[in-house]
Amino acid sequence: MRGWEKTFPDELWEEFGRLTNWSGSFNSRPKWWGKLVLELIYDALDPDIAQHLRKNVPPPKTGQSYHQWLTQDVGLKALVSHIHQVIGISKTCQTMRELRDKIAAYYGKKPEQLTMFNDVLDIRK
Repeated sequence: MRGWEKTFPDELWEEFGRLTNWSGSFNSRPKWWGKLVLELIYDALDPDIAQHLRKNVPPPKTGQSYHQWLTQDVGLKALVSHIHQVIGISKTCQTMRELRDKIAAYYGKKPEQLTMFNDVLDIRK
């Protein structure tokens, strides 16, 4: 596992905040944004990268993240590039639902049903 380094730019959290009408600090962002990261970032990556992450799930400790399991050889460049693509696509969206649909369409996947969070996401359309 690599040491922690900032991999997800603040611009991603700003876009998530804009699309969900989050008014709090991005340092204490909602935990359910993790579900969005799994759907919009990791699941939309190359299937081999997503499979690698699923096999190497970090233990639930502070300071350990999925991206730390990626190396220069196994997906880090693809992850960083993909994050910036998601940021670009998000700038064209007015709602989180629209972003989820566009990412799913662009990467040929169906949008995930986040049943626990659908009410929150739909309210913020």
